[in-house]
Amino acid sequence: MRLTLSLLLFLVISSVVSTQERKRGIYIDLGLGFGGVSYFGGDTKKIADDFKSTADIHMTIDLSLFTIGWALTQNVYLVGTLAGVGDRYLDSQKNQSQISIAMYGIGTRYYPLPSKKHLQLGLDVGASYMGVLYNKKTSNSDFGFSARTSIGWDFDSTMTGFAAILGGDLMLNAIEGDTSLSYALFFKLLFK
Repeated sequence: MRLTLSLLLFLVISSVVSTQERKRGIYIDLGLGFGGVSYFGGDTKKIADDFKSTADIHMTIDLSLFTIGWALTQNVYLVGTLAGVGDRYLDSQKNQSQISIAMYGIGTRYYPLPSKKHLQLGLDVGASYMGVLYNKKTSNSDFGFSARTSIGWDFDSTMTGFAAILGGDLMLNAIEGDTSLSYALFFKLLFK
């Protein structure tokens, strides 16, 4: 009799626990995107214009290299982000030139819709630097400032688990007096 009651109690508790949604905790994402960069004055614009004048192929890659964080509430995550933009130029002799911008930031990921957890908004701010590769020589800048905003659609509406996000982002960079704005469409893999 005790065994039957214990088994029945176990089944009732298990069914109640399994129907409840798990709470959000850790957040990890990795992503890749394609877009462009606009440079506004200064040495970087001159360098990019020189690269464009000789390039046969020009491609801009947007990387969300690594984002990790923790849920503050069921709709807001506090995250640390390592992100970057690679503006690549390739000429007919297959010589590669590149302007790279890296960002080390902190930010948030916010799910504003309470009933549907699909829409995700992001904001990161932090330090950044730029590297220029030309004729197999690299030069790096001092640290500057970056701000990055994103909007995406989380294809997994559950509170936790693996997901894929499709969206877009903008990153504003102010490094050594030069300003640039990168933009991209991205795809991210996410665990929340």
